[in-house]
Amino acid sequence: MQQFPLFSTVILTKDFPQYQFMKGDVATVVEFIEPSGYILEVFDNQGDTLDVIPVLESDITLPKPHAVVNYRDYASVA
Repeated sequence: MQQFPLFSTVILTKDFPQYQFMKGDVATVVEFIEPSGYILEVFDNQGDTLDVIPVLESDITLPKPHAVVNYRDYASVA
């Protein structure tokens, strides 16, 4: 069963050094992979796609209310 709806905003719960993304980075769900995976699209501050990555359901969570969003530099663009 799909826990995160398509196009929902999610937060990474672990680092993905192979993609240069870190725990806490924000992404958008763009596809569901049976049985418990997702394809995420990660955007920069200008709305341009940085990368599209596969993750497990356990690698993401929904944003918490009253959380602070933090911006950081991203070393490379896909």
